[in-house]
Amino acid sequence: MRMRKATILVFTLALSSFGLFAQDDVSKFQPLMKTAAGAAGAMRKAVTDGDTAAAAAKGKEMSAAFDQIAAFFKEKGKDDGVKFAMGASAVGKAVAESSDKDAQTAAVGKLGANCGGCHGVYRDGQKFKGL
Repeated sequence: MRMRKATILVFTLALSSFGLFAQDDVSKFQPLMKTAAGAAGAMRKAVTDGDTAAAAAKGKEMSAAFDQIAAFFKEKGKDDGVKFAMGASAVGKAVAESSDKDAQTAAVGKLGANCGGCHGVYRDGQKFKGL
C-alpha cells in the first residue's frame, strides 16, 4: 500500500513539473509574439497609409522580433516554427529595405501565410499549444 501511494505521488509530481515547463515556454514566447504582432500591425497600417519610412522602421522591428521567435523554435526543435518565423522575418526585411509603397504592399501580402500557418499549429484561440 505504501508503494502504491509513493508511485501515485511520484506520478503526480512528474505531471505537475511538465506543466511548469510548458508554462515557462509560454512566459518566454508570449512577449516575443506581442512585440512581433505589435510591430506587424503598425507596419501594415503604415503601408496602408503610404508612410514608407514608418513602414520600413516597423518592418525592421518586426523582423528582429521574428528572428528571436525563430531562435526560440530552433531551441525547441520545431523546424516548422522556425520556417514560419523566418518567412515572417523576411517580409519585415523586405519592407524595411524598400521605400516603394507598391513593393512594401506586395511584401506585406506574403505575411498572412506565415502567420496563419504558424497559428494553425501553435495557437488554440487565445492559448498557445505545442510549444
